[in-house]
Amino acid sequence: MNRTATASWPTEETDPQRVGILAAADRMLSGKPQRCSGNLSVSQLAVEANVKYWVVAQRHTDLRDHFQRLAVAARRAAHAHDDDNDPIVKLRRKNAALTDHCQSLERLVQQYAIIINELTLENEHLLKAGSPDSNVASIHSRRTVNR
Repeated sequence: MNRTATASWPTEETDPQRVGILAAADRMLSGKPQRCSGNLSVSQLAVEANVKYWVVAQRHTDLRDHFQRLAVAARRAAHAHDDDNDPIVKLRRKNAALTDHCQSLERLVQQYAIIINELTLENEHLLKAGSPDSNVASIHSRRTVNR
């Protein structure tokens, strides 16, 4: 996305005041303001363009709206970039992924416990029935219980 106000403006401006406002917006969006704090607001745009606030806010409302749309996009891009480089955000994402993985493993263990319990009950039932023609044989465990 082209983040400069002048390049993304649909028409070529000839009015020096409008050209100045677009140039000020370009400087602010590129992070190189000359006259203002650099905060991406309409009041700071007026300071950067060296015009009164009402000129931007009431006279050139189309440029104001254009700048505000670009400022929102710039803030989102900066925030996304900050999140990608912030070690705390990275750790929180990793923690969330590990928590999800742990919860899925816990659900799987619960399913295995239910299946093992059902198979144990079924095996006991079949061993108790113990008919001579039964295909069920008892498997003796090699495990010993230490007491």
